[in-house]
Amino acid sequence: MVYSTRFEQISYTKVVELLEEAVKKVKFQKPVVVYNYPKDINSFYMKVNDDCKTVAATDVLVPKVGELIEGSQREEHYEVIQQRYDNCYA
Repeated sequence: MVYSTRFEQISYTKVVELLEEAVKKVKFQKPVVVYNYPKDINSFYMKVNDDCKTVAATDVLVPKVGELIEGSQREEHYEVIQQRYDNCYA
């Protein structure tokens, strides 16, 4: 059962690296938490991490189910949101 299994945590970058290295189809045997998604593929209002390349976003992936939960931290500073919006959509 999902609730009795320890969740694995892994960054988005590491997942991509692992998948690129895999020769055969990857099968997760337990729930996995994927975090720190690339900034460039996410919404402008997500909180950018200190590395300036990723955002504070997380997905919980469960075998035979797929994505069970997703979440992200939102940018709380209006000026930052406005600047990112203007850079992307203006």
